[in-house]
Amino acid sequence: MQRFTTEHQDRLHRIFTAALDLLDKQNREPDRWEEECLSYALGAMACGLYSAAEVELAAFSRPAAERPSEEVAKLEKKPSRFTKDMLRHGLDYVLRRNQGSRSVADDMSLPSASHLAVRTFLGASL
Repeated sequence: MQRFTTEHQDRLHRIFTAALDLLDKQNREPDRWEEECLSYALGAMACGLYSAAEVELAAFSRPAAERPSEEVAKLEKKPSRFTKDMLRHGLDYVLRRNQGSRSVADDMSLPSASHLAVRTFLGASL
C-alpha cells in the first residue's frame, strides 16, 4: 500500500495543471491520447485514487513514438470529449471538494497501480 500525503496530492494537482499549461503554450487542445490520460487522471483524483492519477499523468507525458500504437488507433476512432477548459474546471471542482476532506485523505493508504489496471478499473473501452 502506498500512502499519499497532502504534499503528494498537491504535487499531482500541480502536474495536472502543468500539463494543461503546456497545451496552452502549444496553443492546442489535447490529442486523444492526452485527453484520455488527463480525463482518467482527473477521475482518479476525484475518487481519491492518487496512485492511478500518477500513472495516467506519467502516460500523458509519454512521447508519441512510445505510445502503444493499437491503443492510439482505437482512441483516434473516438470523438474528443473534453477540452482544456473542461479539464481545468474539473480540477477546480476536485480541489474545492478536497479542501474539506484533507484530514481523511492524509490518512488513506492506497495500492499502487499500473496503466492497464487503471484503465480496466475505470472502465476504459479501448
